[in-house]
Amino acid sequence: MIHTIAILLLFLTVTLSMGGGLYEILVIYPNWKHDVDPRTLRNKLELSGMMNAAKRFWPLVSPAQVLLSMVNIVMACLYHGPALGYWLAAAIAIFINRVFTFSYFIPVMIQKIMQPEKIEAGRLKAIVKQWMALSPLRLIPEFVAWGLLVVALMHM
Repeated sequence: MIHTIAILLLFLTVTLSMGGGLYEILVIYPNWKHDVDPRTLRNKLELSGMMNAAKRFWPLVSPAQVLLSMVNIVMACLYHGPALGYWLAAAIAIFINRVFTFSYFIPVMIQKIMQPEKIEAGRLKAIVKQWMALSPLRLIPEFVAWGLLVVALMHM
């Protein structure tokens, strides 16, 4: 029973994260990623909803996902059943994805993109371009983990 609850909670956070990520990529990013200017970027971030997502949605979902992935890694290692491989792979994929998010994406967003007035225009454009190219790639391990969690749940 506890195994099912743990995997379902991880599944929930992965689903929320995928939905939030897709929403940002399709709806929010296009409103601020073009014509990056240090004088207007902060306002574009506010108007697009990016600042609200960074302050209200992600601070809840991301830490929960890290903790749940760690709990699920341990619980999957202790589990003996047909779901083991799928469950463990999904939990590890999410944990690694969150490590990349916390080590690169969050610091760059907070320290550089959300404080554009501190960075020279050409450098800011390069930072935003790189961040935008890499950010959608975070959804790939989330989709894979989501599918693995579905299979794991079917095998429990």
